Amino acid sequence: MNDDEQLLRELGAAVRDAARVPDSFLAAGRAAFAWRNVDAELASLTLDAEPAATRAEPAPLRAFTFAAREIAIEVEVAEDALLGQIVPPRPGRIELRTGDGTTRATEVDEVGWFTFRPLPTGMFRLYFQTPDGSQVLTEWVSL
Repeated sequence: MNDDEQLLRELGAAVRDAARVPDSFLAAGRAAFAWRNVDAELASLTLDAEPAATRAEPAPLRAFTFAAREIAIEVEVAEDALLGQIVPPRPGRIELRTGDGTTRATEVDEVGWFTFRPLPTGMFRLYFQTPDGSQVLTEWVSL
């Protein structure tokens, strides 16, 4: 038997063994992954409003403000998008994380603006990270 045959047998055994990973190991791995943002500051929901429409222009369907110690994340729910701004303005990257585990990310420009299309369905939260490493994670909300 040569080295290639031995390697193929060992790889085959590894693939078969991977199918027998206990559920408790998988749950522990998922829990460890969930802790990757433990250092992010939690931004509390401070405003959840449904503004009244005017004749001049349609109002957003809903508005949220999440406040952390040094950053606020303001979000308006428009007909087809989440429109948001970081206050005070700063660039960075923001993720929209849904309750089913999907994540979408977009860049926040230098004046703090960002947009997510299409609208999320169900529960979601936002995770904002600045280039200097500051992190803010919002509470869960639902449209």
